[in-house]
Amino acid sequence: METVDPVLTAFLPSDIRAMFLPYASVHLGALVLNLLTGFLMALLIGAHFRKYASAFCNRQDFSRLFPLLMLTVILIITVVKASLALALGLVGALSIVRFRTPIKEPEELVYLFLNIGVAVALGAGQTLAAILACFVTLALVTWVKRRAIKEYEERGIFLTLSYGGSESMQLGELKSMLADHMDRIELRRYDDDAGQIEACFFVTVKEPGQIDSLFQALKDKYQGLNLSLLEQHNIAGV
Repeated sequence: METVDPVLTAFLPSDIRAMFLPYASVHLGALVLNLLTGFLMALLIGAHFRKYASAFCNRQDFSRLFPLLMLTVILIITVVKASLALALGLVGALSIVRFRTPIKEPEELVYLFLNIGVAVALGAGQTLAAILACFVTLALVTWVKRRAIKEYEERGIFLTLSYGGSESMQLGELKSMLADHMDRIELRRYDDDAGQIEACFFVTVKEPGQIDSLFQALKDKYQGLNLSLLEQHNIAGV
């Protein structure tokens, strides 16, 4: 096992050493270095998430959790790897603690797993491997995202519809109308509450005129329809 530098403990009384250092197994310098490295990696992952993620959430606020998650996991892995008793104690503690996080989209969960993976590597002392894996992963994801945007030449927009009129609105018919005017559509949410219909679509367009023609067609078909647009890259500032 590794040991704490003797200089750090030479001036401490034996009872204090027993309280704060029950077993000399953690290099404090390495721990601080890994915490600082993890903090920088979390900021980098957060910046990538805000720029390239398409999750329908407040990306600015969500990415602020990354450094806290990163540092917490680094501390846990660093301490637990030094003692089998602590590892078993952690398993027992987690068995009675339940975390309820409102993760609604897989992309959010994937970025959380990336933070946890880098933190575990840093906590285990694999600093260079963690840095290299983080950079390579983000570089490949960036390449894929940019290639997809360039291929479609698209602008992502969240389109929300609210309708409670007398005209019957069928989901299949609505999707068909959207497909006639948009380049790509994805249904994110659809609610039908006693005739009050609300739907949210993620759509992509190449020309602004496509939106105008879609709005006109929808309003001609459904009188009293309310429409709302939210540009994808502006969600971070909500």
